[in-house]
Amino acid sequence: MKICFLSACFFALLASPVFSDDLRHPSSLNSFCVDPERDALCPDYPDDQTDFSDKFVYMLINVATQTPFDVFSWQAFTSLNWSETGRPMPEYSSDWQNFNRRTVIFGNDQVAINCGELAADAQVLTSTLVQSDSNVLIDQNGNFIVFETRINQAAVNYILNEFLNTYAGQKARNNQPISFPQGQLGVNATPASVLVKTSWQILPPTANISGYIVKEGLIYVPPENSASGNGMCLQEKLGLVGMHIVSRIHSGNGDEWLWSTFEHRLTAPTAGNSRKVNSIYSKNLFPGGCTAPETDSSVDYIFFDPDCPDCQPNQIPTSNWKWADTQPYAQVNEAGFSHPSQVVRCWEVFEGTSELNEIWQHELRDTPLRNYQLISTQWRGANKSPMFEHGEVPRFLSNITMETYLQAESEGTCLGCHATAETSTGGDANFTFLLGNPRNE
Repeated sequence: MKICFLSACFFALLASPVFSDDLRHPSSLNSFCVDPERDALCPDYPDDQTDFSDKFVYMLINVATQTPFDVFSWQAFTSLNWSETGRPMPEYSSDWQNFNRRTVIFGNDQVAINCGELAADAQVLTSTLVQSDSNVLIDQNGNFIVFETRINQAAVNYILNEFLNTYAGQKARNNQPISFPQGQLGVNATPASVLVKTSWQILPPTANISGYIVKEGLIYVPPENSASGNGMCLQEKLGLVGMHIVSRIHSGNGDEWLWSTFEHRLTAPTAGNSRKVNSIYSKNLFPGGCTAPETDSSVDYIFFDPDCPDCQPNQIPTSNWKWADTQPYAQVNEAGFSHPSQVVRCWEVFEGTSELNEIWQHELRDTPLRNYQLISTQWRGANKSPMFEHGEVPRFLSNITMETYLQAESEGTCLGCHATAETSTGGDANFTFLLGNPRNE
């Protein structure tokens, strides 16, 4: 049974009604370009969100308040993946493949160091084999999911100009505030700082690649993670299963960044005891954990086996997983045999977001982008409080390909988690963990 306590004191904090004629242009529900004069798919990154008012305090979401942010997210996702649309590329492209990899800016690029001769043919280069909580995720084919982080030029320029990519540079600041550039539209237009984290499925040779955004990948597996004890450089075809997009903008409350997260539509089903995004008033959100639903066994989920009733969902894998030297790579652990992860989505996708997803998927129907869905966009709507630890709306948001095991936890919130980010010297890092492990020089 879903529980949602909405007392009068909570309603008093909700915003006044938001009308389309004063806070968003009439076509905002299906605005396919940040330029309202071009309401068609375009490669322009939405460097600001001016359709939203920060004059109110928000704790719950509704269609009127959430839609401007979700439109922003879809515009951003389309812009970042514009090369997949088959349409002409502009002279300046915000496609994520033009962004710098984190390891290049901050050093310790293990892929380049160990697999440099293979890098020329790769589009995704990574040695990040675990999620942010240091746990692995294994798909139903028995392969590990891998991850990559990229930074756009506006954020890179700030990092380099402020010497934030080195420990010495951070220490020399003496706790001077860190503030990444904020995007702005209009006469004084400036690009937003954008951080992108992606998660990738290793596609088996028999995979139907038409259902994915597909890239050539180069994965470095260090000796300590290899079953053979030898480091490996693996060249594999990768399919995108998740994408975090984090944008710092000028308007609304965007100075604390906008947090957009997308997944492939076939990642996993929604839990049998799932909660709606506004059903947050309970001491124990998921007693006993998130449960498996009854689902169509003909659906080939990436992280869920509908024919395994005894598989407990969202369980952290046992430790000491090792990579085999051929697919399926997740063959060896301390028990001698691997099992794919059984994953369910604990939180339902907001109905307004689902409606918008259908509109964008239809508009992108001739591209691989049609196979992805926006899970939600998180933003700061309220001041900090015991219930809303960092004022984030919706209160909980996680990507099941990157934060599989945090969905039911109090830290299962993008903005809330990143609000704790610090530099290597213990200073505030402006909501990014990028600065926590710089070059030691």
